[in-house]
Amino acid sequence: MKLSTTLAIVSTLAVSGWAAAPGQPTALAPAMFQAATCPTPAPTVPAAKKTWKHGDAEYKDFTAAAGAANPSQKAQLAAAFVQKYPDSDYKIQALQLQMSAQAGIAGQQGQAVQTAETLIKSGSADASALLPAYTIIAFLDPQLVQLNDPDMAAKMATLTQAATCGQQLLASAPAAQQAQYGPILTKALGFAQLNTKNYDAAIATLTQATQQNPKDPLPYYWIGFADVSKTTPDISSGLFYLAKASVLSPQTAAFKTYLTSVYTQYHGSADGLDDVITTATSNAAPPAGYKVMSKVDVENAAAMAAYQAKLEALKNQLPPENSFAGIEARLKKPDMAAAMWKKTKGVGYELEGLVRAITPKTVDVAVGATDASTPADVHLILALPLTKRPKVGEKVTIDGVALSFKPNPPNPNSSFLLTMNEGSIKGYSPTAPKAK
Repeated sequence: MKLSTTLAIVSTLAVSGWAAAPGQPTALAPAMFQAATCPTPAPTVPAAKKTWKHGDAEYKDFTAAAGAANPSQKAQLAAAFVQKYPDSDYKIQALQLQMSAQAGIAGQQGQAVQTAETLIKSGSADASALLPAYTIIAFLDPQLVQLNDPDMAAKMATLTQAATCGQQLLASAPAAQQAQYGPILTKALGFAQLNTKNYDAAIATLTQATQQNPKDPLPYYWIGFADVSKTTPDISSGLFYLAKASVLSPQTAAFKTYLTSVYTQYHGSADGLDDVITTATSNAAPPAGYKVMSKVDVENAAAMAAYQAKLEALKNQLPPENSFAGIEARLKKPDMAAAMWKKTKGVGYELEGLVRAITPKTVDVAVGATDASTPADVHLILALPLTKRPKVGEKVTIDGVALSFKPNPPNPNSSFLLTMNEGSIKGYSPTAPKAK
């Protein structure tokens, strides 16, 4: 079942949950980050070899930018420094000041990404400057994506490049930077793969992101989105991950809204959604064999339940009470036996069946039987001894008056036997002499 989905939800939610948990480990240069060709970092220039090419004015302009407490002022002064001193030995540091300040100013995240791209393309940035620039792009670009963005492909290519090149540099970075930047770069690549509809790759990458920071809801949410959006959707897995995101960030209403929408569309109603949320609460990944019932599954299950109920009703449906089978069925039921016996005791019945045992004074008959193995269910006490007897297995017609039955108390699982007296066998019982 293919569900309708929208990247608008993904893009609007990208803004939350990006910070990596301190101390989280990250793999060093995993294979997923090794395909891109990245700019070669410039050699690191020792501070002792840097000069203020434009003298005291350059120095004062730089220190003014570096010392500005207001982020907007810092960004403006740093940008002015880069514009005024394009050949400065401190240009990269100024770009870093500008980029960091812009990243923290509402509405200037796009400018921060542009500054980071300028730094990367400068050709004079060493690894220690490139890595934060790649991370800024990886951190901010997912927040800037708009639905149906005409530049989506280019933006995702930039994001992929930043994530890939940043992770390659991260492989030789200090452990603290690996823990801080690794989850950001991994998530960024997964987001780019998601937005280019490379869903299987996105799921693999974002799964690594959940391992790097299990408390971040976004990778789980994006995995869920990928699962329900790919050519052959895995709706059960997708619903689990959407629920996991909602559990981790209950204050994000859009998570629960999208989860409910997908679940209701797939399942046919919201019934059972709480079970999905409970499973996501206690598991990091879908349990083995985890399955959410689709609308078709629900309809099939309901049809099967109705069929089974009908079979059970037919099984428990009793024959008419004026038939021997109906009398027997009711006398075997504890809740019906007393009323039935009140109607039956002392009443005369004519019945047909096969002889199972015969003596001059009694006959045992399997009423209505056609199979010689059917046990007797009537024991008839004859009014007059027989002078000739039917053979065992012979079909006979008997009549008599209901006297007793067993088992009593009734038991539906025990063999039934009705005892009748004042009996006769048609064609075999002698006729009583007429009174003179």
